[in-house]
Amino acid sequence: MTQPDSIDLVEGVLRDALGGQVRVTADPFIGVRVTAITEAFRGMSPRKRRERVQALVPDANIVRHDLLTPDEAAFMEQDELSPAPVQAELPLWPEALASGKAEEITVRFPSENYGTLPSPVVSTFYSLRGGVGRSTALAHAARIIAGQGLTVLCIDMDLEAPGLAALFDVEERVTENMGVVPLLASAEVSGEIPPLDDHVLRVTEDSGLFLLPAGCPGAEYARLLSHLDPSAWYGEDEVNPLRLLVKAVSGLPEEPDVVLIDSRTGISPLAAPLLFDVSDINVIAFYPHPQAKAGTRALTRALLAAKSSRSTDEHPYTPEVRFIASPVPTTEKVRELYAERAQDWINEWLSVARNSQGGPAFEALEEIVQVIGYQEALASSDSVMRVQGTDDFTVVADWITGLVEPKDVLGEGNQEDSEPSKEEVLSSLQFAGETAEKQELEELHGTFLSTADVDRALALDTVVVIGRKGTGKTAVFRRLAESETAIVITSPPGLNTHKSWTPDADVYSALGTELKARELEWRQMWPALLGLAIRQHLPDIPAPSWTERPIGVPDSGGEYLKTDLVNDVRTLLSHPQAPLLAGQWLIEIDRSLDADHVLLFDALDTGFGNSENDRKRRNDGVAGLLTTVGALGPQLRHLKFKVLLREDIWREVSVPNKSHLSARSARLSWSNKMDYLRIAIKQAWRSKPFQRLVTARLNKPDFKQDTPVEYWPEEFVRIAWVILASERVSGGRTAYTDNWVWSRLADANGDHAPRALAQMMTAAVDLERGFEAGNRYSRSIIRPRALVESLDEVSDSALDALQRDEFPELAPVFSQLRVIGSTPFPAELLDGTAPDLVRLAREVGLLEAVSGPRDKTERYRVPELYRKALSMTRKGQA
Repeated sequence: MTQPDSIDLVEGVLRDALGGQVRVTADPFIGVRVTAITEAFRGMSPRKRRERVQALVPDANIVRHDLLTPDEAAFMEQDELSPAPVQAELPLWPEALASGKAEEITVRFPSENYGTLPSPVVSTFYSLRGGVGRSTALAHAARIIAGQGLTVLCIDMDLEAPGLAALFDVEERVTENMGVVPLLASAEVSGEIPPLDDHVLRVTEDSGLFLLPAGCPGAEYARLLSHLDPSAWYGEDEVNPLRLLVKAVSGLPEEPDVVLIDSRTGISPLAAPLLFDVSDINVIAFYPHPQAKAGTRALTRALLAAKSSRSTDEHPYTPEVRFIASPVPTTEKVRELYAERAQDWINEWLSVARNSQGGPAFEALEEIVQVIGYQEALASSDSVMRVQGTDDFTVVADWITGLVEPKDVLGEGNQEDSEPSKEEVLSSLQFAGETAEKQELEELHGTFLSTADVDRALALDTVVVIGRKGTGKTAVFRRLAESETAIVITSPPGLNTHKSWTPDADVYSALGTELKARELEWRQMWPALLGLAIRQHLPDIPAPSWTERPIGVPDSGGEYLKTDLVNDVRTLLSHPQAPLLAGQWLIEIDRSLDADHVLLFDALDTGFGNSENDRKRRNDGVAGLLTTVGALGPQLRHLKFKVLLREDIWREVSVPNKSHLSARSARLSWSNKMDYLRIAIKQAWRSKPFQRLVTARLNKPDFKQDTPVEYWPEEFVRIAWVILASERVSGGRTAYTDNWVWSRLADANGDHAPRALAQMMTAAVDLERGFEAGNRYSRSIIRPRALVESLDEVSDSALDALQRDEFPELAPVFSQLRVIGSTPFPAELLDGTAPDLVRLAREVGLLEAVSGPRDKTERYRVPELYRKALSMTRKGQA
C-alpha cells in the first residue's frame, strides 16, 4: 500500500480511530511511515502503540512509527507535524540502505591501524540469497578456529529456517524452550536475558566449539517467533534483547573468544541489526551472477556506513566486511573468470570508502575476498562433522581470528621470576641489518644460522654455492674464510681476509686485455691466477719451472701488490704452452700438500665492475673459472673449490658439463618458513633480557638456555616469535604475523633473503621504541603496527639493491612500472619495453606472470617486497 490513494486511505482510517494529528508518508525504499500524536496513546507502552496502529491497518507495510502523546510531543518541541528524517544511527534496513547511497563514506575499521578487539569478536555470516554455502562456511570456519585453541560459540539466527544444529549433528539434543527464540521472547517481556548455560550445546568434546541453536521448531516456537519485533528494539528507552543476548555470552562458564552468527537471508527484520549493529566483522556470501549484483552492492554500501555497537563518540567503529564468492564452477578458467568478476564488482562497491586520513580504505581485494569452488563432498554431506573441510575455509577463519585480541603475553609473568621489563628487552635488542661484509666477526658469529642448506653450502664436497643477493652467501664465505686451511682467491672489499693483491675490476680489465692480446680464454688464465694466489698463502709450495724470472715475489721487495699479480700472470702466460703448464703446476701444488685447503671465491658479481663491458667480461671470466673447476677439480686431491655465485650469473654463464657442477652445488633459497623465523630469533637471542624473558615464558623443563636456536623444536620457535612480534596482524588474509612476514618478504619467485628480515626487524625495533614512548603495548615486544610500517624501508632497500647492485639494466622496467602504477596489470603495458628485460625481470623475481581469465591475456604481478618502493597500488585499491 504505497500508492497515494492507499496512503490517504491508511491516514483516514488512523485519524478516525485515534483522533489527534496523523501523518502517513511513503518511505524512500519500501512501505510507509506513520507519525501520530494523540491522547489515545496515553498509558500505553511503545510496543502496545505499534500493535494498536498495525491492528487498525493490518495490510499496511509500516516500516517506521513515531507514536506520541501530546505531552511527549511538546517535550520534544515538535511544533508541527513533519515526516521524521532518516536516522543513519538506526541499524534497520531503510536507514542503513539510505546511508549507503552517499558518494563518499568514511570508514573506521578496527584493522585500519592493525588493531584487535576484546573478546568476544562477533561475526555475522549473511547472504541475500540462499544456496551459496553461507552456513557451511560458518561451520567449517568454526571448526578451524576451535582447532586453533580458541573458544567458539555459533548462534543460529536464521530463525525462520534454523539449520546449524543439523549441520553440527546435534539436532536431537535441542529441546523445547531452548535456544535463541525463547531467550529473545523472554527478554522482550522481562527486560533481561536468562542465563545461557542451559541453552548452549557443546558440539565437540575435544575442542571449545559450542552452539546456541535457534530453538526447537513447533507450535510454541512459531508463536514466540511471530511476536519478535527487531525494529522495535531500537526505539528510545526500549529494551534491546539482541544486545542483551550478545552481552550475556560473556557470562558463559567458557567465555568465547569468537561468536559466529548465522543470519537469515534477504531483507529480514533481524538481519539488519545483526549486520549493522552487533557484528565486528560481516562475511557476505554471494554467487557472482548478475541477479546478485545490485542487491549485494546496496548491502555493501550500507555496511560501509554502519557503526557497530562497540562505537563511542570518540571511537566510532565500522564493522569489517569480507566476501565469499561461492560456489563457483571448478574448471580452472571458469573459476578464474568468476573470481575476476567478483573482484571487479567488489572493487566498484567499495570505491566510495575512505579511511580516516581520506585515502582509499581498501588496498588489496585478494585479502578480503575468497573464491570457493563447488565441492560435491560438501554439497552432499548432511553434517560438517562428517566431512573434512578445505584450505578455503582456513582463510575465512583467519579473517575473524585476525581481530581477536592476543594474549597479553608480557603482562602475565610471575614477578618472583624477576622477568625483565619490556623496556629492558627493547633497549637491548639489536638485529644485523647490515650486509655480512660490514659485520664485525663477533656479530657474525652471533647471528649466523646453520640450516640444512647452509650446512650443505659449508660442506667440502660442495663446489658452487648459489643464491640471490642478501641470502647469506657472504656470511658462508666468512665462516669458511676463518679456517686456517682456507685460501681466499677473491673476496668482497674491506674484509680481514682481503689482501692487497686480490683481483678487482682494474685487475680483471688488465687480465682481459692480456688474454685478448695473446688470443687466450679465461679458462686458460685461471690456473695461473690460482697458483699465484695459493703461493701468497703458502709460500713453500713448488714454484713454476718454466718462467725466466721468479714469480710471487714483490718487485718492490715489500707487499705483494695488484701490479705484481698482473705482471706475474703476464710472465706465466708468455710461454707458448702456458695453459697446459699452468694446469700441471696446479696439480703439482696439490700433490705437495698434506692437508685439504679450500679455494674461496666471492664477490665475483661486483669484482669485475658494473659497466656493460665489465658485465660481459664478468660472464666470460666466471664461465672460464667454472670450466677450470670442472676440468681440474676432479684431478686435485687436497685443493677444494668453493665458488659463491649470484643466482642470475649462474643461470647466464655457459659452461661445458654444467650439470656435473649442478650436482655438486648448494642453493641458499630459505624455502623453509621456520628456518626463516629462526634468523630473527637467533639475532634477538643475543639480548640477555630477551633470553631471560623467553626462558621464563617457555617454562619447559627440557629447555636449556644455551641450546642453539638451530636445534629448538618448532613449538619453542613459535612461542619466542609471538613474544617478540605478537601473534596476529588483523584485517588481512595472512592473520598470523609469521605468515605476514613470510609473504611480504618474498619475491615473485617465492625466494626469501635473511637480510630483508634483519632489516625489517631493525626498522621495527626503532619504530616500536617511538610508539612505546607515547602508547604502551604489552602484548609483545614489537607490536604488529611496527612490523607493517617497517615494510616501506625494507622495500626501498630491496629495490635499491636490485636496481643499483644487481640489475641496473632493468632501469627501463622500473620506470615503466612506476608509470603503470598498479598491480597486477595487463602484460601489454610492457610492450614498449625490450622483451629480454621483461624476461630478466621475471627471472629475478620482480615480475610474476598470472593469466587473465576473461580474455586469456597475460598479466604481471609485482610482489609486496618491491611494490611499495615502486609506489604501485594493488588491485582493489580505489
